[in-house]
Amino acid sequence: MLYPMKRSTSIHFRWALIAAALIMLATAFSTAFAADSSLVGAWQLDPGQARQTALYLFTPTHYSMLLAATDRPDVADMSKATADELRAIWGPLLANAGTYEVSGDLITIHPVVAKIPVVMKPGANEVYRFRIEGKTLTLKQVRNARGVTVDSAPTFKFVRAE
Repeated sequence: MLYPMKRSTSIHFRWALIAAALIMLATAFSTAFAADSSLVGAWQLDPGQARQTALYLFTPTHYSMLLAATDRPDVADMSKATADELRAIWGPLLANAGTYEVSGDLITIHPVVAKIPVVMKPGANEVYRFRIEGKTLTLKQVRNARGVTVDSAPTFKFVRAE
């Protein structure tokens, strides 16, 4: 024997179904928007940027950022490197990857893996202001992983690599 639902339970259930459908629809639209975004692709740091090289990759939902100083020492045997040599190699290196979202001219990244542990802690994110003109991307960090506003961050200029 089937028992009829109470009217209040039936209404709550319908609203829950409508809410779930709207969330799924919003997720589908945001993914479709990201796939059409001009940000998707490979970006290499403009060679004019002093003593640095970088490659940033953006898929519709994920990113990878690698940036390194080009004047780091070449240590022949890493097992015999001094602490100063290791700092000189490892220090001037940015590396993280994860998911991201775009809102207007801001990119919020959610690192899953990063060189610096605080950057990949659960809930951590960084925010960058970006602009794309033709095959040029400019990026400037506006908030770091600790939630602190960054006023003096450099602006990086990238060129589409593909």
